[in-house]
Amino acid sequence: MTEPSLWAREVEADVLPTLRELGISFVPYSPLGRGFLAGAIRSLDGLASDDYRRRQPRFQPGNIERNLAIVDSLSRVAAQVEATPAQLALAWLLHQGEDIVPIPGTKHRERLEENTAAAEVSLTAAQLAELDRAAPVGAAAGARY
Repeated sequence: MTEPSLWAREVEADVLPTLRELGISFVPYSPLGRGFLAGAIRSLDGLASDDYRRRQPRFQPGNIERNLAIVDSLSRVAAQVEATPAQLALAWLLHQGEDIVPIPGTKHRERLEENTAAAEVSLTAAQLAELDRAAPVGAAAGARY
């Protein structure tokens, strides 16, 4: 698994400690949960009929509604720090250690600029703890694939 994010935290228990012990950096892909953590997707209706995410368990009816609770918590903390949910999700990941270098994908320049600005978002210990409570390991509903 190379997708740590606020809805894919399983690597924290074994993969990250091993990498750190060996002095290896970690480059997570899809740190925005295939765009879900950016907050723009509220239902399958927001996805094109041929969008691959329609077939993924975390986006299925029942799961997507439960996963929105993570996004809603993310949005509340994002408002506190005057950031977008996407910036906050990336900032949380960056706060996990200098050895983590996320690679969010984007097709649009404005998203690139938004993602880059996440490096400037400062989070307090209380805000990090709030996010950890909102999205503990295993909180996301549905399998990744």
